[in-house]
Amino acid sequence: MDWNKSNTILIIAFVILNIILLASYFSNAYTEDYNVMNDEQFVESVEELLKQKNITINSEIPEQTYVMPLLDTEYEVIDINNELIQNYLGSGVEAVEDVYVYNNDNGETLEIINGKKLSYTIREKIQGKHPTEDEMSVLINDFVEEKNISMEGYTENRTYVAEDSCVYSFTQSYNDYSMENSYMNFYADENGIYKFEMQRINHVKEITEKVRTVTAVEALMRLLTYDDVSDKEIIKIEMTYYSTEDENWQYIARINSDPAWKVIFSDGTQKHLPNAD
Repeated sequence: MDWNKSNTILIIAFVILNIILLASYFSNAYTEDYNVMNDEQFVESVEELLKQKNITINSEIPEQTYVMPLLDTEYEVIDINNELIQNYLGSGVEAVEDVYVYNNDNGETLEIINGKKLSYTIREKIQGKHPTEDEMSVLINDFVEEKNISMEGYTENRTYVAEDSCVYSFTQSYNDYSMENSYMNFYADENGIYKFEMQRINHVKEITEKVRTVTAVEALMRLLTYDDVSDKEIIKIEMTYYSTEDENWQYIARINSDPAWKVIFSDGTQKHLPNAD
C-alpha cells in the first residue's frame, strides 16, 4: 500500500468533512436545538467516506451526546504465587521470580501479561460445532466455580459466534456503562472452554471533571485514520469507558478511564473511538 497516498486521502476526507460541518454550524448557529445527527448531508458524507474503505453501517447510529464524569480506576495487580499457578495448572508447578509464563504436563499454559492480564490456555481450538447459549452458560458457571472466580459486578457485554467456536465477553459496569478494560473473555468450541482471559479493576471513583461527548457520527470519522480498519460491517455502536493500553501499560496500576464510543464489527472485532486526541 502507498501510505503517503493513503494519508493524503484521509487528510482530504477530513478537510471535506470539516467544511461540511462548519457550513452546517454557521447555517444553524442561531438554532439552539441543532444536532449534527439531524444534518442529513453530514451523516451521508460520513457514510460515503467510510464506504471508500469498504466500511458499511448496519446499525442504528445513536443520536444523543452525554455529559459523563471521568473515572479514576485502579487495577488488580496479579501476585504470581504458587496458589495462583496451581489453581490453574495443578500441583507440581511452582512460581519462579520474574517468570510470567507457566506450563503443565497436560499442555496447559498460564501467562501473566503486563502484571494485570491473566491468560489461561487449556488447549488448541478444535473444529466442530460451537456450544449453544444454554450450554455456554453452564460451561462458564462451572469454570468460574472451579477456579474460584467472582463475577459479581460483571455482565455479558459481547458475544461473537463463528461456525466452530464462540467468544463470550463480560465487562464490569459503572452506572450501566461498560468499563472495557475490566473484563473476562471465555473462548469455547465443541469440547468446551479452551481459553480464558481476565483483567480486573478493583477500585473506581469519579473525578470531579465531567466531559461532553461528541456524537457517534462524529466519532465514526476516526475510523478513517486506522490503517487496520477496512472491509468491515458495523453492527453496533455504544458508549463505554475506556483507557488506551499502550506500550507503557505494564507500568500502570492506576489510570483515568474516559468516555469512548465503541464500534463492534460483524467479524467479532471492535474499536474504541476517543472523544479527543
